[in-house]
Amino acid sequence: MGIIPEIKAVPSLASEAKILLLETSGSSGIVALGFGSTIVAHRVLEIAKRHVSDMAPAIAEMLKECGWEAKNLDAIATGIGPGSYTGLRIGLMSARTLAMMTGARLLGISTFEILAQHCLEAGHAKIEIIADAQQDKIYAQHFENNNSHLTSASELKIVSAAEWMANRDISFAIAGPGVTKVQPLISANQGMVVEQSGNINKESFLALALKKLFSHHSDDPLSLQPLYLRRSSAEEQWDKRIADKANRESKSQ
Repeated sequence: MGIIPEIKAVPSLASEAKILLLETSGSSGIVALGFGSTIVAHRVLEIAKRHVSDMAPAIAEMLKECGWEAKNLDAIATGIGPGSYTGLRIGLMSARTLAMMTGARLLGISTFEILAQHCLEAGHAKIEIIADAQQDKIYAQHFENNNSHLTSASELKIVSAAEWMANRDISFAIAGPGVTKVQPLISANQGMVVEQSGNINKESFLALALKKLFSHHSDDPLSLQPLYLRRSSAEEQWDKRIADKANRESKSQ
């Protein structure tokens, strides 16, 4: 096994930072390269191609397009969710591997922060991001514009759609991929719907990655985990099968 490179120093100038962006939490994935605050290459991975084997060629193509090599990267930013269980695992696995191979700094960025950052840039002062948490539940988190800086106004939580509706603060506009799930419950006078696709804006993602890189707060490739408040349906079904099997065996004894 080769020697793992030392973690690179933060570039002296933000305008010279070379950053790879990976976001695979939604129905499609984004891979992009940022040079300073400019996106210089990007690819969209549709849900059917959102796999490590499809991501690697896309990254290689972009690096070649820019005349870069993987070892030139200063940082690798990856969306950590909440979102698709499988998609997040793929993105994080790719980001970890590249960070350990190259010494680039690993930057885990909340997917909700990326969505909220885009809303802030569009001029919204108070925004609530929501996403489908399966069954009748949703993920929800509030954000505010604090002197042109995105700040979290609440912890990420998981609640039933009915509970969310009963307690929501209508001074916060809502956005995110969970809007379609709750929209039938919302009347015209119950707050503004800003965005419901949940599409990731790559420029907003890059802005947050640069902010984290130059705050000198990078993540450990061995310990960074996807952001989940609950397990996947597959995991829950597996536990149920194990419990049912144990119950049958106990009754047969």
